[in-house]
Amino acid sequence: MFVFKQRTTPPKKDYEIIPKGDKFEIEIQDTMHLKLIYRNLHTWLEDNEYYDAESGSGGNFESLYYEVKQANGLMWHHIWWRILKKPREHSGRYFRYFIKLNYQTIAVSKTETMLKGKKFKTYKGDIILRIKAYVQVDPDNEWDKHPIIKHFQKMLIERWLKKDIEYHKNQLYADLVELQRHVKEYMGGKTEVPRRKDWFDNTTGL
Repeated sequence: MFVFKQRTTPPKKDYEIIPKGDKFEIEIQDTMHLKLIYRNLHTWLEDNEYYDAESGSGGNFESLYYEVKQANGLMWHHIWWRILKKPREHSGRYFRYFIKLNYQTIAVSKTETMLKGKKFKTYKGDIILRIKAYVQVDPDNEWDKHPIIKHFQKMLIERWLKKDIEYHKNQLYADLVELQRHVKEYMGGKTEVPRRKDWFDNTTGL
């Protein structure tokens, strides 16, 4: 099981793209096609070389699927994706990108939508996408085991890799901006980047 625990004690190795508990958040309050949103995001991530954190490869990003359905048909969901990417440039072998992407639906119900004279099964309600992301240096802690490098990690990170760290933080931020723009263009909706943490970590999983 993939477990992420942010490494903040010196030498710092996990860098939040939006620090201090902030996050990307996209909210859609409208008629929607949940499966198409799901597939669209999935395709974008795979096209940009992201892969499943749990298996270390492939596009099965899902680490949690939770659904509550009431007798009146209203549904609530929590869906968690855990996603990685190995960059290729700027000392990329020392870095990894990690994204936590969580879907939450609130009181969604099945409905039908007419499009060009045809009926399509859709959902009506509220869907929220919350995204947090990190640039990881030495993601597997291999330097901790190296007989020489383990004594010089702070210098390596704060001096030799300083520019590379900033480069990768900017690259991952650009990916997140493009991802949220992609979702907004595809679905519409309100986008806030960033937004203060006003929800509970143990509920949203971020």
